[in-house]
Amino acid sequence: GEKISEAKLAEELHISRTPIREAIRMLESEGFVSIIPRRGTIVSEFSLEDLYEYFQIKACLEAFAAASVVDILSERDLAKLKRLNEEEMSAVKAGDFSHYLRIHDDFHQTFLVRTGNRKLALVLQQLGFHIRRLEKIFNDHPEIFIACSETHGDLIAAFESRDSQRVRDIVERNILHIAENIRQYEDGIAGNDAT
Repeated sequence: GEKISEAKLAEELHISRTPIREAIRMLESEGFVSIIPRRGTIVSEFSLEDLYEYFQIKACLEAFAAASVVDILSERDLAKLKRLNEEEMSAVKAGDFSHYLRIHDDFHQTFLVRTGNRKLALVLQQLGFHIRRLEKIFNDHPEIFIACSETHGDLIAAFESRDSQRVRDIVERNILHIAENIRQYEDGIAGNDAT
């Protein structure tokens, strides 16, 4: 809960306070900050439970999106997915998890943009912003990256066979598996705090 000063931001950015206020209202509507009367603007606390819930939402939406593009992915799209999956595996082997996350995002964007649904893309992008707030968890657990990369190979095979139900199942299972790993991480922290 760090406090945000409109005046300080306006001074640092050399702009008036009006665009700062508008940006803060937008951040509040997206859950990144809280505006508390007579206290000001505070960066919202973010728990592992919040992250778990975001992953549950992401699983539903992304599984729907992936299944909806099964019949329209081109050979070029499939080739790009294969290339990105190979790059993911290389990043994991090199221990470069920030690079892995960029490639992972590109992998998912490759099929998400094919939906043509801008509202869905926007909602998933906003979920991604929230998920990135606890990126350190992922860096501490490389097994999550390895499992995702392996699952992406299965997903590509399902896309190639044009099996929308299998695609839906793989995407949903993969994302929920990540969410469950996060829940176990949270349980581990709670267990450590109790000792």
